[in-house]
Amino acid sequence: MSDLDPKALDLTRVESDVAFLGFALSDCTVELDPQSAKYLRPVNRTALELATHNQFGSEIGGFWLMHDQIAKLRNLPAYYPSKEAPFVARAVEAYLRAQLDQFYLLISR
Repeated sequence: MSDLDPKALDLTRVESDVAFLGFALSDCTVELDPQSAKYLRPVNRTALELATHNQFGSEIGGFWLMHDQIAKLRNLPAYYPSKEAPFVARAVEAYLRAQLDQFYLLISR
């Protein structure tokens, strides 16, 4: 694959039937500034409340956060005072990033 010219691969024209649906919540380490870190517990609690248990059956199990639920979680800062909302937004994005880092670790093995 190293022999291919990167300019010859125009990925902007590639169409795909693949769509991101969601992911199963897992234990993860979230890296966050101290001001935003105090909102991590409500973010995690809200994610668990929004998630669907056994979304794909008990064989797969877990709490699944689907695309629509991720959008609702990203709306969480709207329920906080304007001074706190940016910290909550950072906590939400850091939480999602940490959850997806676990996902990428699994598929890269």
